[in-house]
Amino acid sequence: MAAGAEDTPLTDFLAPASARFRPLDEATPGVRILAHLRRPGSRDLVCQTDMRSEIALLEAQGGQPPLFVSYYTPDTPYEALANDLRASLDRFGLPHRIEPIASRGSWVANTGIKARFVERVWAESDGPICWIDADAAVLRPPGFVAGNPFDIAFVRRRGWEDLSGFLYLGKTEAAGKIVAEWSRLCGLYPQAWDQTMLSLAWYTVAKDHPVSSFWLNPEVFRFPRPAIRDLRDRLFYYPFRRKIRPFIDQKQASRALKAFVNAASAPREERGSDDLTEAFRRALSDYDFSFDARFETIFTGGSGRP
Repeated sequence: MAAGAEDTPLTDFLAPASARFRPLDEATPGVRILAHLRRPGSRDLVCQTDMRSEIALLEAQGGQPPLFVSYYTPDTPYEALANDLRASLDRFGLPHRIEPIASRGSWVANTGIKARFVERVWAESDGPICWIDADAAVLRPPGFVAGNPFDIAFVRRRGWEDLSGFLYLGKTEAAGKIVAEWSRLCGLYPQAWDQTMLSLAWYTVAKDHPVSSFWLNPEVFRFPRPAIRDLRDRLFYYPFRRKIRPFIDQKQASRALKAFVNAASAPREERGSDDLTEAFRRALSDYDFSFDARFETIFTGGSGRP
């Protein structure tokens, strides 16, 4: 989708938040950026909002839901978790495609399959898709990806740390370019976490092409935490719109199951989000597309080719 202030589908989608696009260089410091329109050769645009307005947007009923997609490695604990995910999607009548794919022998290699799988399913789908990790579950319908006109949507924490556990891709030229580049990078650098290659793919495509990005708030997820914190938020935060009531339960079972999957494989150097260079982090946070972003320049320590 060509990204411009006159894009009626984008502005209509953001209307529940009473949010409008403005030039990036006029953004208010310290206020969350909800969406970004990359416009090479012109001024990038951003949309900012406060918590109450963002909650209004997230809870607005959207249009047609995307196809929710995932895969799991059979004969591992992920199989049971994938069944739980399927049941949660069925509970809300959400379309899905969840496939078994044989293990590649290590956790990083298995997660690297994700981009290739997403690329294939996106190409085969007639409309938008939304990747959701097999160890997640839907707590309530995520209407913010239903009828979503943006090219791409995912969580970007701290302005630079991208999370790929829940990834929306519109059926657009820009989304196709990003997912193709993501798949290519994950194939070239299997030791890198797929979310770091998503960051590089997004940056590489947005450097020269219009891209509309919708940044999900990390609070749409429920991460593992003590039950007392859930109770506190239900009593004192959600009723007063001071926090977002989660839509997706991110169980993060991968942290516990990583050793299980890795048991038969030789260890190899991994590259994760904590290994990203300060220069690349700043380029992402500042939407500065002058940085020479390559595998060799985005990680500390230079090249890590296997």
